[in-house]
Amino acid sequence: MAQHTRQRLFILLVALINLGLAAALNANGHAGIALAVIGTALLPLAWLAGRNPVATPDAQRGGDSYAA
Repeated sequence: MAQHTRQRLFILLVALINLGLAAALNANGHAGIALAVIGTALLPLAWLAGRNPVATPDAQRGGDSYAA
């Protein structure tokens, strides 16, 4: 499995856990809105993670990452 796929799945897992905890807290009369906001904000990040990955500068310049 590719690295960006694992990143997407991990971010999605964290977002869903946050949304689940927020729902459980709200159902029990506690403040869970902050977790819901964080979980909702992570959902687009899970979609964008790994899209159009940029090649690392090291691969383009043979390992030299410093300006000459």
